[in-house]
Amino acid sequence: WRTRDRVKPVILLGAVGLGLAANRIAAGRFTELSWLSDLGLFAVMFAVMAFVEVKSVGLAFRKRRPTVLALVTNFVVTPAFAWALGRLILHAYPDLWAGVILYMLTPCIGWYLIFTDLAKGDVPWGVALLPWNLVLQLLLLPVYLWLLVGTVVPIPAGTLLGSVGLYLLAPLALGYVIRLLLVRYKGQAWTYGPYKSAIDEVKMWALAVLVIAIFAFQPSFSGLGLLRIGLIIAVISLFFVGLFVLSLFVGRAGRLGYADTATLVFTTTARNSELVIGVAATAFAGHPLVLVAILVGPVVELPALLGLSTLMLYLRERLAWPEPNVTSPAAATQHRTPREATAASAALPEARIHRGP
Repeated sequence: WRTRDRVKPVILLGAVGLGLAANRIAAGRFTELSWLSDLGLFAVMFAVMAFVEVKSVGLAFRKRRPTVLALVTNFVVTPAFAWALGRLILHAYPDLWAGVILYMLTPCIGWYLIFTDLAKGDVPWGVALLPWNLVLQLLLLPVYLWLLVGTVVPIPAGTLLGSVGLYLLAPLALGYVIRLLLVRYKGQAWTYGPYKSAIDEVKMWALAVLVIAIFAFQPSFSGLGLLRIGLIIAVISLFFVGLFVLSLFVGRAGRLGYADTATLVFTTTARNSELVIGVAATAFAGHPLVLVAILVGPVVELPALLGLSTLMLYLRERLAWPEPNVTSPAAATQHRTPREATAASAALPEARIHRGP
């Protein structure tokens, strides 16, 4: 039994509600137990990092131009856009501004492939982009935190480095070592089968428990209100709309085919909120509203990505797209639009007549 992806944001939102209720009932009496959330946080980050693969980084550059466009959009344009959007709307609420930036900084390293597939994008290229997205966000997150988030809510350098080391690099190393040992002693089929399925499920529910603990152990949430929640939802909604338009423009300007453009749209719009939760919980321990912004994000993200996948399929039929950049007839057939496939099928009998003996 596995938790469905579309249910996960609802579970996280429910966990926020339970945590807030516990915080109100306990009136701050749980603060001395906050070390338990640190242990739970490390466990969640270990589950997130347990099956991270970085050895296939070079595969993405078989499509050099689309890959360069995707990486520049993800790691140069998107952070600047996130900062500017927060500055425009949330400048009077620095904690919410910081949380929204954190949520928007890191591209997704997993479920964007689901929406790429729904929109008939190039899933193999999306898989090849995944290690690039992961490696670059691990390397650049401290820089983004210092340059972008640190200008909104100051972060001591020692706290920042400690959070990145303990909740990003250490789980990554531990996950790699344990995976190697399991493959050696239990076999690859078991490691990437039952063990991986168990880790994925544990990750979801451990994250839900962690969210409850984080909110329950905070001294006070007196600053939280419907106005602030509404502002977060508005900013994140505008973020998805803006990035969709930007990605579509980049794809069209770069003369990418439909499948590449659809993949570009989802690798740049889907976010990786799990990665920044660990850093936010420690680097911004005295700013609980930062976490609220990060956790509200996925609730908006799921319906947004579903809507964008439907919109892309509509645009697939309504716009003219350049020929896909493929290396085999099978790949060309896979990425044809229905209109192109129908035209190709209609041409087959005529081609057979004129081909000769």
